[in-house]
Formats: sequence, structure tokens, C-alpha cells
Amino acid sequence: MNQKKIIIAVITLSFLAFAWIGYVTLNPNQDNPGMVRFLSLTEIHTVDQTERIRLGGLVSPGTIHVSEQNLLECNFHLQQGDHTVQVYFTGTRPDLFKDEAEVIVEGNYVNGTFKADQLQTKCASRYEGDLRDESSYNTESI
Repeated sequence: MNQKKIIIAVITLSFLAFAWIGYVTLNPNQDNPGMVRFLSLTEIHTVDQTERIRLGGLVSPGTIHVSEQNLLECNFHLQQGDHTVQVYFTGTRPDLFKDEAEVIVEGNYVNGTFKADQLQTKCASRYEGDLRDESSYNTESI
């Protein structure tokens, strides 16, 4: 009889675990804030203000404005092809953040402005060094 109780408990726990995994998978933004959709600027108008999303694109030249009252606040325009959106960011900006930098922002789209709390710059091609020039490969020392 004791073995029967253990088997029923294992089956019940397994069922609950699979049910939880299914629920979290089907409702990623409600109970699992770690899963954030990556959208293009053409899709940004389809999201709810409470949904966290990620956007990527280029910083439009001449649009970076840092607040004089709080140096952690800045505004800029994110550009993807012909589409742009105004971004309001509060936080520490990466060293590579500048005009025409490739960036990824995460936050909420509220009333026509993207309010970001995370800002990442993509690695600049200058870190690739001479890897793009095949003549610089020194294959004889290998």
C-alpha cells in the first residue's frame, strides 16, 4: 500500500510540473518576465503598454540629448530603415553609445515614446581587428 501512495505522489508531481511548464510557455510575459519579445519598429504599435519588449536599430545622428538635471537620463531616436521611434532611457550608458551606433533597448512603449531601462550597444567592428583581411593571417606558424 505504501508503494501505491509513492507512485500516485510521483505521478501527481510530474503532472503538476508539466502543467506549470505548459502554462509558462503559453503565457511568457505574465508570469515569466525573463522572456521578452524582440520586435521591429513596424510592429511596435501592436503592443500593449504593459508588455516589455526589445527593439534594435541605429541611433539617429544628432538626436542624443542628455538631461542637464540628471546625467543618467537621455533621449534619442532609434532608427530602423525608414521608421524611427523616440527613446527615453534612464541609466548608465555604454561607452560605445554614440550617433549611428547599433543598439538594443528593452522597456515599454507608452504613448508614442519607448521608455527603456536597459540599453546595450553591439560590439564595434574595430574589435575584429585584422580578421577581415585574409592576407594578415599567419598560417605558417600553426
